[in-house]
Amino acid sequence: MEITRRTVLGAGAALPLIAAPARAGAATTSGPSPRDWAELDSALRGSIARPGSSSYSSRVPLFDPRWDFRRPAAVARVLSTRDVATCVTFARDHGLRVTGRSGGHSYVGASATSGSLVVDTRSLRNVVLRSGDTQTIVGAGAGLYSVHAALAQRGRSIPTGTCPTVGTAGLTLAGGLGVDSRRYGLTADRLVGATVVDGRGRIHEVDASHESDLYWALRGGGSGVGLVTMLTYRTIPAASMGFFSLSFPASSAATVLRRWPEWLATQPKDTWANAHVDVSGSSLSVRIFGVCPAGRQDARAASLRQGIGITPTRTSTTSRSHLEAVKYLGGGSTTPRTRCAAGSDIIARMTTGTADAIVSAMRSAGSRGLAAAAILDPLDGAVSSPSTGATPFPWRSHTASVQWYVGLPSSATSSSYAAAHDWIGLAHERLGGRSVGGYIGYLESGRTRRDYLADNATRHTQVSAAYDPDGVIL
Repeated sequence: MEITRRTVLGAGAALPLIAAPARAGAATTSGPSPRDWAELDSALRGSIARPGSSSYSSRVPLFDPRWDFRRPAAVARVLSTRDVATCVTFARDHGLRVTGRSGGHSYVGASATSGSLVVDTRSLRNVVLRSGDTQTIVGAGAGLYSVHAALAQRGRSIPTGTCPTVGTAGLTLAGGLGVDSRRYGLTADRLVGATVVDGRGRIHEVDASHESDLYWALRGGGSGVGLVTMLTYRTIPAASMGFFSLSFPASSAATVLRRWPEWLATQPKDTWANAHVDVSGSSLSVRIFGVCPAGRQDARAASLRQGIGITPTRTSTTSRSHLEAVKYLGGGSTTPRTRCAAGSDIIARMTTGTADAIVSAMRSAGSRGLAAAAILDPLDGAVSSPSTGATPFPWRSHTASVQWYVGLPSSATSSSYAAAHDWIGLAHERLGGRSVGGYIGYLESGRTRRDYLADNATRHTQVSAAYDPDGVIL
């Protein structure tokens, strides 16, 4: 089975929402009556969709069809920040929980929680960049491709992941790994302000000087502090990109993984490269995929070959204009719904033992008949510039994130998902203490916030309690 476009470089991100029990003080009732829902619908510029309606059926599905069985109490299509505030106030008054949706890519289906009021921000998709400005204002529900397409008209961009339909808010709340990260940092590192609705329905305009604790919590901490409606970023130049890809013998996989970060550390920050170990059936492959300024791809490929010290089985290079490069990385301007299972680990240092453990885990996937990938994204360069506590994203002095990814067919059953997650659990076990945590953009059930935020989890929880004391927002 073919693995999806994530195996190109695996830099997309899902909407990170972690469910938590409601805190003391939340309103509790028997639930809204039909009249209550009608009054909410009339109070919105947007609209409410309830179970049984055609609009409900079209709004509920997420990126992964696995979650189609979920039944939220209602889905609100919001057209303004005030709509979001109205929905949160309604939910709080009627004892409901609220989940936000931007792209709907959460690996745990967090933005379609049964019984909740889903606030669907996909209509908040404007991208504003005035002539001469270096900052852009982006709606929370704007997909990544539409953001890049709009900014490219002004010769600008922001660092993001690659999946074209991932929502901007979800990516930013997770941190946002991508091909520009070594040069410009995470998506969250470019965030300079945001409009947020808290758990009491209050609207906040935040930045480094205004409610800085809430601003801090938005940059890589996941959900739980509020629903973001607008985000302001410092942009970067939109430039043409060069690409290079080198495949190596399967027998050299552990050596390639070990030498990859050593080589990358010698390269300028304008060069990014990640490593892949893929399996399909009994076949294992290893390659390094890189991005650099257009025109330098051949030199980077030659340097990589020398740095790895192993003759590649295949080498390819190409270059593209900025927007064509965005489409190349994302597999087009949109992505069909996809069945998958995924998880992650964070590697502090790439030792021989760590490389061997990753390869061993991948061989075990092959023995189970899975089409799987281990995608290693670098965490050096500009990612490592902020201090560990500067944002909730704590992995500032680490080598790489590892995304464990299993592509599943459209016919996948609950047993198929269970088998994939069993293997991901085994992969975690193989790494053991060599992993220090996970990336919250690749959220897994059963893991704690501390697994993703390390020591920053305490502060994030405190901010969440201050802005959503009743635990209304999931």
